[in-house]
Amino acid sequence: MLTDLFRLQADMLAARGELVASIFSGWLLDRMAPNGGGNRPVMTLPGFMASGRTLLRLNQFLKKHGFEAQSWGLGRNLGPQSGNWGQQLDQLDQVLGDTVRELADKHAAPVALIGQSLGGVYARELALQMPDEIDRVIMLGSPTFHPYLQGHHNRVISQFGSWMSRQSHAELAGRSGLLHWDADQPPLPCVAVHSPTDGVVDEASSVIPQYIVDQSDSSAPRENLRVLSSHIGMSVSPTVLLAVVDRLAQDRENWKPFNPYRYFPRHLHWAVPVLYPSQTSEADAADISALVESG
Repeated sequence: MLTDLFRLQADMLAARGELVASIFSGWLLDRMAPNGGGNRPVMTLPGFMASGRTLLRLNQFLKKHGFEAQSWGLGRNLGPQSGNWGQQLDQLDQVLGDTVRELADKHAAPVALIGQSLGGVYARELALQMPDEIDRVIMLGSPTFHPYLQGHHNRVISQFGSWMSRQSHAELAGRSGLLHWDADQPPLPCVAVHSPTDGVVDEASSVIPQYIVDQSDSSAPRENLRVLSSHIGMSVSPTVLLAVVDRLAQDRENWKPFNPYRYFPRHLHWAVPVLYPSQTSEADAADISALVESG
């Protein structure tokens, strides 16, 4: 527990540093990042115990680059308060579903969802319920909850979440858990942003299994995107902001994997493997696949 407390404190400290880096490098980031062309709606969903204000930097950055970004409008994300995930998600579908439909109608275009941590879980589940109104889902350090195997998430956060809901993640998720990493459901692009230095969510639990990525096709691409970032700072980290706006600008009908090298001059290409480390090894991918398939 003490180790996880230290990891959480280190993650919070790193997030502050990433915010400072994002502010001071903003002019450069604005020059590097692509433009979405305007009038493309985006909804952002905060993580557990975070409010929509924590995504203010992300929303402002996206607006600068041609996206109509706004927060989910529900205040602080307190997680499931009672019952189970099914009931919680049904309620969210009713509340957020109306907002998504209004945005889609207003802009005559489907809405992209960006969720941080638990917000990404909600975004993924919402996309399953209303795929016609949602353009793509981008998840920032978002976990899956396996019904039988214990994840290695930060125990400080996990225990606090269990105390808030009066149930463990396994009890909340039920027998089926919250996995939903199908290759074609939801039938739209899904991107999982994950970090090897995440101090809250176990990276292996926020990665789309490689066999799912391999099974997916151009109609519903699945993509893992590894960045060097803290968990709490993912919505302000310059490396994540660049990756997110790139994935939003990507043509859904001609999906190409993220290529950070295109944004860096040749003499800075050495920094790309540091900022965007290579994906997990084949052995790690096999372990993740076994985790999802078991039970």
